Order: sequence, then structure tokens, then C-alpha cells
Amino acid sequence: MKMRNVLEGLGAALLLLLPFIWPLVSPLNLTLYFHRLPVTNLVGGILVDLLGVAILATGFLVGLQYLPATIQRIINALFACFMLCCIVDFAIRMQSNLLIRAYWSGVRRQSWIAIILLSFLLACFLPRITQPAVRAVRLVIAAFAFSALWIIPQLLHLALFRQSVQSAASNHPSAFTSSGSDRRIVWILFDELSYDQTFDHPASDVKLPNFDRLRSESVSFSNLKPAGFYTDRIIPSLFLGRRIDQIRSTVDGDLWYNNEHPPRWLAFDPNSTLFGLAQQNGWSTGVDGWFNPYCRILAPVLSVCSWESGTLLTETYGASEEKSALTNAVVVPITFFAIRALHRQALGDVHLQNFRNVMARTQALIENDQVRFVFLHLNVPHPPGIYNRRRQMLRPGGTYLDNLVLADDTLGALLQEVYATPSASQTTVIVSSDHSWRIPMYRHAEFWSDEEEHASGGRFDDRPVLLIHFPGQMSGNDINAALPELLEHDIIADMLRGQISNSENFAAFLSQHNH
Repeated sequence: MKMRNVLEGLGAALLLLLPFIWPLVSPLNLTLYFHRLPVTNLVGGILVDLLGVAILATGFLVGLQYLPATIQRIINALFACFMLCCIVDFAIRMQSNLLIRAYWSGVRRQSWIAIILLSFLLACFLPRITQPAVRAVRLVIAAFAFSALWIIPQLLHLALFRQSVQSAASNHPSAFTSSGSDRRIVWILFDELSYDQTFDHPASDVKLPNFDRLRSESVSFSNLKPAGFYTDRIIPSLFLGRRIDQIRSTVDGDLWYNNEHPPRWLAFDPNSTLFGLAQQNGWSTGVDGWFNPYCRILAPVLSVCSWESGTLLTETYGASEEKSALTNAVVVPITFFAIRALHRQALGDVHLQNFRNVMARTQALIENDQVRFVFLHLNVPHPPGIYNRRRQMLRPGGTYLDNLVLADDTLGALLQEVYATPSASQTTVIVSSDHSWRIPMYRHAEFWSDEEEHASGGRFDDRPVLLIHFPGQMSGNDINAALPELLEHDIIADMLRGQISNSENFAAFLSQHNH
């Protein structure tokens, strides 16, 4: 066995498992940012698979040398082609252009089949072209093996480094304070809620009575300019009152963001957020959400916190930190060979479980009158679909429109809980979204439906939602001026300072901002 065969085997294993490895070794560390730490056994499973695939690939390449020349040439061409497909697929994943990624996702199978057939034909009929190309690809694969010199130590560091275990929820009774006022704020953020689809152009068979009723009794903003495209940037932007377009994380999941003027990376400071301001003004604070690691990045300024963390791809199919590395290693091949239908089902299952977990805690948080500033981040109507609006039942599948009806039902249930609390007559309710329905992200995805195409018309309306209902408010007021979404931060900040408590105060606020 030649050393080159070992290098090619290791390089092939790294390329094959790169979709699982790269999220853990990326310099931005965003997978670790969204994930609850530690990840010892999850990383261990990937390392076991890396060793196993490297051994199998090396054995395959050694055995290939003993086959007849014609068969050897064809298999060599198919092997090189398969590796090229893996490289192209990974390169597309790394593209920041969402349209390119979504389009590639929809045509991946057809593209792979076409490339493999072309390679087979070239190997059979044009060996003089094929053989040099195969040698060049295998040389690249062998060279890629040297990336193991930094990938494997980094994975071992993640697996062995003792990170503190972070629970899904935390409660700090000693942190409860009194603001000296009965006022309360309940801020409900629906992820991916579109103003256009909710109010201006809802589908003919989509009825949203709870959103309509709340809008008729609230100040509504019909022309907000979004603060970005991504949840992980927009929500910290709203908390800080400054636009964030780039984020990264440390290995321990601490958030940093890029400041443009002057350009430099800054650590996210929870004391500079709305929750820090609330704490400084005597408000107790509580958060229940998903995706963003609220209990980590806001820990010093929260009285109560719970969150649903992000997941690794293998966790979608059953891997977990609670299982052994060997058990998790079995999940990687299942994940790699999973057909699209199973992948969609698995994503739907995770999304539905996240929704159930968040909703199971919202009632207790709303009922806890000691928490005066409440923030709820719900994962609807964000795809994938988890509702059947015609049968009114939760289940993986469905469309954005189904999730939109679920969001309306959820709003109705949450408002009932808010209005049943002793502080109802002193509670300001804010209903918002981080961004609108991102048509460019989903239109070329494999789960995009004719119903969604018809409802959207293929047009991206980027307006998010912002409704503010003051205590006792009975009539609505629509603000149609083009306003930045970041104004939401300033509004809530003045509420926490006691400068806005009713619609009259708010009218004065808007006039001061020349609107």
C-alpha cells in the first residue's frame, strides 16, 4: 500500500464528510453559537465516521489497482467525478447568495446524474482525455488530506474541551425587582411574518381574525423598512438599536458583531440592550424563544429565560449529546443517504417540536406577573410547514399559508392569557416580526408549492410587522410613513423609561421624530 493511497483515502473521507465537519471548524463558529454546549459526543461520532470512511476509502483505492485496466479506468473516472460533485456541492453551500443555494438544492440530483453519466461516457470512449483529468483530481484529493493537520486537532479540542452545560431554561428569583409601577410589556415576535400576506394581500382562503382584530385596536406600521434579511442579525440589532450585518462567535458561543464605523469587531454587550435598560430602570425581564441563544447572550440581564437551540444535521436524524460517540456515528451514514422526503420530514419534526417546546413555557411566563418585560420569539410562520389549516391540526408538512394560520391561532391563545392576568389593564402588547416572508430564499427550494407561488406571485414584499396595543386602546391608527425597523428599539426604550405609556405619549414621540 502506497502512502499516496492513504492520503487519497483520508482526503476522500474529509471531502465526503465536509458538510458535517465544516460547521464545527468554520472560523465564524456560528454552529456553536446557535447550539447548546457541550458537543463532545456529537463531535466524537463524526470523528469515528471520519476514521471509518478513511479506512474504507483507502482499501477501495488499493483494491482498485488489481482490477482489469478498462474497469479500473471507468471506476477511477466515476470516483473522481463523485469527489468533484462533493466539492461543487460544498462550494454551493458556502455561497452567500441564497438564490444560488436554493436553486442548486432543487437541481442537485439531476446535476449529479448528468455529471456521472458524462464521466462514464468519457471513460469509455475518450480515455486520453479522461485519464489525465482523473490523475489531476486524485492529486487534489491527496493534497486535501493535509487539511486534517488542523481539522482533526480542532475537532478533538471541541470534543475534549470541558464546556459548561447550558440548560434549556434558567430562573433567577433573586433577580426579580419592582419598577414601582404596575406597567407591563409583552413583546411577541413571530418569525417570518409578512405584513403583505397578513394584512394587504392575504390568500382568499386564509382567515386571520386575531391579527385583524388586534390591528383594528392598535397602532400599526404598514411601511417598515427591514433591518436586514437574517434573524440572527435583526433581533440583536433591535435589542441594541444599531444595525448588525455581520456576526461571529467564539468557540464558547459568545457573540461578536462587526461595527462599520469604524470597522472593527465588538463583543455583544447585554447591558447595552433593551433588557439591560429594563434592568437599569427596575423592570424584571423574561425571554422564551428559539434559534438565538438568548439564555447565553443575555444571561446577566434576564430574570427568567428559556430557548430552543439550533441543531446539527445529525441531530435531525436522532444523534444527541446524551448518546455515545459510537451511537452517534451510526447516524451520519443515515443522514448522508437520507432521501429528500425523509429530510423534509425530519426538518418538519424538529420545527414542530421546537414550536411545542416554546409554547409549553409561554403560558407560565405570561402568567408570572413578577416578570414585567416579556419577550417571546415564536418560530411561526417560518417554514417548514407544521400545520394543516383545513383540519386545524399540528403535523409536519403544509405551506407558509398553513403556518400563517397557525400564527394567528397562536396569537389568539397568547392574547387570551395576557388578558387573563391581573396586570392586563396595565399591559402594552407589541406584536412584530423580524423580517417578512423571504421569497428569494424559498422559491427555488424543493418544498415550494404551487399554493405559495400563487399567493406570493413570485414577488418579495420585504415589510415586517409592527403592532402596538396600549392598555385600554379601542381604535386603530395606521402609520404609513416609510420608517426604519430599528425605530422599534427606540419605542420600547422610551416605554421602559416611562416616557411612553399610552397612545397620546406615543403620538408625541412620533412628532418628535418628524413623522
